[in-house]
Amino acid sequence: MQKGRNMKQEFTADRKAGRLDSFLSTETKISRSKIKKYIGSNLVSVNNVPCADASRKLLSGDCVRLEIIQEENSLQAAENDLTIYYQDKYLAVIEKKPALTVHPCPSCQEETLVHHLLYHFPSLKSMDGERPGIVHRLDKDTSGLMLVALTEECRLKLAEAFSNKEIKKTYLALVQGICPNGESSESIGRHPAIKTKMTLVPLSKGGREAFSKWERIYPKQPAKQNTNENAFSLMKVQIHTGRTHQIRVHLSASGYPLLGDEVYAPADVAQKARRQMLHAYTLTFRHPFTHETLTFTSLPPADFWECAENQIALNQTAIPLVITGNSGSGKSALIEIAKRQNLPTFSADECINELYQVNNDAWYLLKQQYGTLFVPDDKKPVDKTALAKAMQDPAKKHELENLLHPLVYSRMIEFFNKNNRKRFALAEIPLWFESKPKNFPIKPLTVCVSTNAEIRLARLKKRGWTEETVAYMDSWQLEQEKKIDLADYEIPNSADLAALEKNFLGLLEKLKKQNSIPPVLEQIKKELA
Repeated sequence: MQKGRNMKQEFTADRKAGRLDSFLSTETKISRSKIKKYIGSNLVSVNNVPCADASRKLLSGDCVRLEIIQEENSLQAAENDLTIYYQDKYLAVIEKKPALTVHPCPSCQEETLVHHLLYHFPSLKSMDGERPGIVHRLDKDTSGLMLVALTEECRLKLAEAFSNKEIKKTYLALVQGICPNGESSESIGRHPAIKTKMTLVPLSKGGREAFSKWERIYPKQPAKQNTNENAFSLMKVQIHTGRTHQIRVHLSASGYPLLGDEVYAPADVAQKARRQMLHAYTLTFRHPFTHETLTFTSLPPADFWECAENQIALNQTAIPLVITGNSGSGKSALIEIAKRQNLPTFSADECINELYQVNNDAWYLLKQQYGTLFVPDDKKPVDKTALAKAMQDPAKKHELENLLHPLVYSRMIEFFNKNNRKRFALAEIPLWFESKPKNFPIKPLTVCVSTNAEIRLARLKKRGWTEETVAYMDSWQLEQEKKIDLADYEIPNSADLAALEKNFLGLLEKLKKQNSIPPVLEQIKKELA
């Protein structure tokens, strides 16, 4: 150790001062063993008389003077990039990167934050010990704001401010599950069996007072029962005490462990990130010398947002699309294009044809309701010719639709639920606007495929439809312009299939951008900045 300059401090004892060594340790926040060394080296005086008795009982009004010999420590600076938010001759506010231990310890002697600080603040060399400038700590894998004292006098004042709970710290955390707003005042202590772990310990058994309060930032909707294994929350956490692992212990004990926390989270939750997703987000304190109130904000690093993005992606449900339009507009052609894109599809016409087969639901219902009128042979499917003829009667048509449409829509719901983790799911429903049930549980986006009357008629004639058939089928549906008005989107189909495919894929890209993940996170960042 190389000697540096000395610093003198004076204190006035009160009637509760007690022993000299205990009094100075309390006043200076210096360990009692180190205070004894100062006393033994004749660096302490009482009422201007040197005192070498550490156990001396102080009287109220005694003037105690301590001379601290500041020595250069043996730590070596390590060149690095360090984000510095504020710096003056007394203190600095910096950002600690994740995967960086704050100060040397038996398991980590080199490349700690302290070594980085020495590179940027050489004056720290004159501060004694292996923790020069450190007045509070963050866990190795926690990122964010830290306050650093650049002089011993400032260190003592900041240590006192922390002790008096005058410095406010807020964190951001990604936790498992939909966490409601809450708080915990459970006391915390060392785990009885695992020395590196903390746990809830009653005050009566050695636990220390701890208080944390948190609010959910994302998702914004009120918390509901959610057992989805990919459900997560972005929380803002304020701590009113500074116990080791306090946030991690309190949130885990409340049932919402941090993503990536290998100590306090179940294995499947710990695997969701490479570190615990915790970041020291804001820091507010009163400058010990200028007395100005200072507040600093730091948004989390890239890995924090990447983890959030991954969790949002896992929770995204498919965008349900209902494809509708008049006969001959090109709905079926669009569905074929969707199939080539490996998108899940559903067709009301195909569904009803399946339901008409022997021993299927519609076959049973029609047989039970109408006898042999539509099911004249137990070994054959529903007679669609007889069914179409019966539907020429408006009353009978309404009756049959009330019987058959619920079967189609129940299968449509099953289809969307089955494919709710896909990017898109498409259902071709010609009579969606004419027959959709009230209070349908799924709210799809509707896409109307349109074409001009001449092209549509030409297409239908190729199928063998007469103008009378076209007019009859059109009588079941709304006019095309009305459907276009009701739909969320329109896809024109008056050219070739290549043009239809281009228009369809263009719509999908538009929907992807509107429902993409980055805007969600960017909005959150704007709100936090």
